[in-house]
Amino acid sequence: MQTKRIYQVQHWPCGQWNREHNWCKVEAFSEKEAAEKVCGVALTRAGKLAQLRARVLTLGDRRQTRATPFYAALDQERTIARAINNGVN
Repeated sequence: MQTKRIYQVQHWPCGQWNREHNWCKVEAFSEKEAAEKVCGVALTRAGKLAQLRARVLTLGDRRQTRATPFYAALDQERTIARAINNGVN
């Protein structure tokens, strides 16, 4: 049985850091689940900097030297781009 942990998640809503979306604590089974809870969309571990949506740290893990990045899926990026090009916001 997997137990829930507390993660610190930094939300990057548009691929850019914003002071308003600083680190928040989230209880989840995995880093990915914590990131998806904050972002509200499915995320992937691979992507480009412009697709960055969240960075995650395990609370209390002193061995973790850097946050794990999570990126928007390519199909989500294409949908957003189409909406912007069509004037839908």
